[in-house]
Amino acid sequence: MSVPVTPFSKLALEEMSPTSQSAFHTGLQSYDCLEPTLRDSSSDPESCTDESEDEDELSMVVQSPAKLAYNIHHLPEKEQDAVRDVFGEPPAIALQQCRLIDDTYAFQMTELVTRSVRIRATGEGASRITCSCGRDESDGNALEPCSHLFWLLDRLTKQMVYDYDAKTPLTMTRAGSAEELGDPFTAIAEHHLDVLSSGLHCQVIDPESIYGGEDELAAHRVQESRELLAAVYGVSPEEFRPDLCGRRLLGKKKVVKRNDLDCTVLRMLLDNPHFFTYFQSAVSRPQDAVSDAFRKLSQRIDRVLRRFDAYAADPASAGRRSAETPPDVSWAAKHILGCIKLIRNCIFARNRPLQPSEEDTAARTLVHILSAVVARNHDVLPLPAPSESPLSPSSSSRPAGAPMSRTERNLYLRLIGDADRDADFVVAELGLIPEAASQHLHTLEAILEDIGMRGAPVGYFEKFKALLGRLRGTRRRISGGLKRQGDGEEEGGASRESKRMK
Repeated sequence: MSVPVTPFSKLALEEMSPTSQSAFHTGLQSYDCLEPTLRDSSSDPESCTDESEDEDELSMVVQSPAKLAYNIHHLPEKEQDAVRDVFGEPPAIALQQCRLIDDTYAFQMTELVTRSVRIRATGEGASRITCSCGRDESDGNALEPCSHLFWLLDRLTKQMVYDYDAKTPLTMTRAGSAEELGDPFTAIAEHHLDVLSSGLHCQVIDPESIYGGEDELAAHRVQESRELLAAVYGVSPEEFRPDLCGRRLLGKKKVVKRNDLDCTVLRMLLDNPHFFTYFQSAVSRPQDAVSDAFRKLSQRIDRVLRRFDAYAADPASAGRRSAETPPDVSWAAKHILGCIKLIRNCIFARNRPLQPSEEDTAARTLVHILSAVVARNHDVLPLPAPSESPLSPSSSSRPAGAPMSRTERNLYLRLIGDADRDADFVVAELGLIPEAASQHLHTLEAILEDIGMRGAPVGYFEKFKALLGRLRGTRRRISGGLKRQGDGEEEGGASRESKRMK
């Protein structure tokens, strides 16, 4: 007997229960491990004794739907109230699509009616941000940004600020964005729209071929939708319905697939951003792959490296998207170091220790990053006589026309280096989770041997060797004489003497 699917196709926000609507408004964040320490004072028994006296002071720091804390004490009272209203009852918004049109980034979102936010470069050091609702229109300086701008800028900040400390509130500007983000247009241009869109679960329209094209971005949308359905069944995304993958699932005129509820719901997730947001907030748990912050960071690193590799193969292609920073060594290094910083924050800035499964994913991501960087010990040719546009942000402080150093042309040298300096790239983070890192001991030994052959700072090489020594001791302790599955080598033979450094 076929399973009825009609109720799914007619699901609307108005039909959700109050609990479901609340979950929809709140949404699921990409990096939930970066939790602010700010909490509702009513949950702390010691703070209930004199709540009225602290109310004014506490209200100067507000928490956003993206779980970021903002200091608003310097804003006029009217604008403080506007921020509290938007964050206290956030609008039910879902992003539909985004794209770069010449010198303008456009984000289209839906709140029962479609709104379009445009972030335009002005050439005067500040972006011009407008919304189709018209509430932000004034004399060119939006004195009271609308709720759509607050909502969008909050989520952009969540994705692009790598240096955010959950214990320190961000500073809200009068334009509705965090001061730490900087100019929104420049921040997006340096981050890249396609990398940003994956964290926002937002489709990019007509991406350039050097960024992987529609096939790659479509594959990502299908992947995260499969992760959601896999969470329902409690299986890994790799094991769930291998037949439900590929770009052919997108753009189906008929969403319902008769006698196949899984395929039907997957098509709905791809077709309706509101349903995707609602389903994500209702289904996902911290232990699910779709909610795994480290897995998402690993996916971001892969996307960044694909952009970098495409640029390395054809540097001149960067001119096709002149409004964005070239995806060169500096750009890739910024993303990689930022993701490592987020991993470190995930380990330290949280209310509970990492679960073993989370440590395993963190270690796997760190080893993946280290291996990928070591494999890219080759120079990237500079652009042939570039003509810089005033709207094109530069990822390097090097004066125009000055020759590029090797560290500007080689990702491996940029992050690990070939001179003796105090570097601990990835090694320091792996040392924070020794039990999980010890499971990758043999891979790390092979990486160290590669580093010894390619050349590396003496200090870094010695730190790496010391880490491996600690991991061998950790492995012996946790094994208790019993080998883990797949450990076929004797511990005495696991240590391979690396070749002398160049």
